[in-house]
Amino acid sequence: MTSAQLLDCVQAFAGELLRLADEDDRVCIVNNDSADTHLANDFQRGFPARFVDVGIAEQNMAGVAAGLANAGKVPFVHSAACFLARATEQIKNAAYAGANVKFCGFVSGLAYGALGGTHHATEDIAWMRSIPGLPVLCPATPAETAAAARLAWRHEGPVYLRIISKTPVPELFDAGHEISFGTSTQLREGGDVTLIGTGLATTRLVEAAVLLEREGIRAGVLHLHSVSPIDEAAIMRAARETGRLVVAEDHVLNGGLGGAVSETVVRTVPVPVLQLGITNTFAPIGPAAFLHEHFRLTGPLLARDVRDWLDGHEQRRA
Repeated sequence: MTSAQLLDCVQAFAGELLRLADEDDRVCIVNNDSADTHLANDFQRGFPARFVDVGIAEQNMAGVAAGLANAGKVPFVHSAACFLARATEQIKNAAYAGANVKFCGFVSGLAYGALGGTHHATEDIAWMRSIPGLPVLCPATPAETAAAARLAWRHEGPVYLRIISKTPVPELFDAGHEISFGTSTQLREGGDVTLIGTGLATTRLVEAAVLLEREGIRAGVLHLHSVSPIDEAAIMRAARETGRLVVAEDHVLNGGLGGAVSETVVRTVPVPVLQLGITNTFAPIGPAAFLHEHFRLTGPLLARDVRDWLDGHEQRRA
């Protein structure tokens, strides 16, 4: 993993949305005074009549988007993920009505870093996946982020896209990579344990798996871009094949991907599950890289925690 290989998911999303807008004049953006943050300026210049800025008024933003959807448009709501929490009621109502709105949560997880707990978006997966009829997508790389934009555009109904921001990531997929709801990607095979991730955590788990392999631990990596609906068949297969699952996410442990995976295995193939992520606490103040270290969400620290857990599990089995 070199700096030359690290790419930006927001750039990929912005470029894909421009291509979709060229193809489909229904595509529009509803924004909350944050075009710079989400790289929507080119869209605003290219399609000024299809760019709506409601100001710092997230509830109104969601309502305006639902109205545009009812008028036949395909609105992509642009907001920092943390501020979409202000519009929970309106997002729920949009899902209830089946409104064709694409809610895009930028600067997700701990990406806002030193701006602190008011700006961290570490609970959004939990409450978004609890809303009926609202698919939740957490792409891991630029190519997959573009694929998520295309999938949301094709889907007739609301979608939540959790977009990695401010943290360049390595590309794991080819250009033109496509995804669908309720599916997953097996990135690495391994018989000792399966590492399961979504979004930013997936690339960190791939790095962890490489490090574990050097220690003789064969770790598979399962990437769940679709958190809701979730690929239960893939989770069950991993549980049967390796007997031990580790879930990592840049999200609180309550109600996120780890909860979704645990809900599946407890009903189907009960196996030990280790959840790694943000404990039930607010993050300290500091850059995102510092916070990822603090919550042990880097490749080396994830590898260490997985190894220690496996060692303890083997001792208990002995």
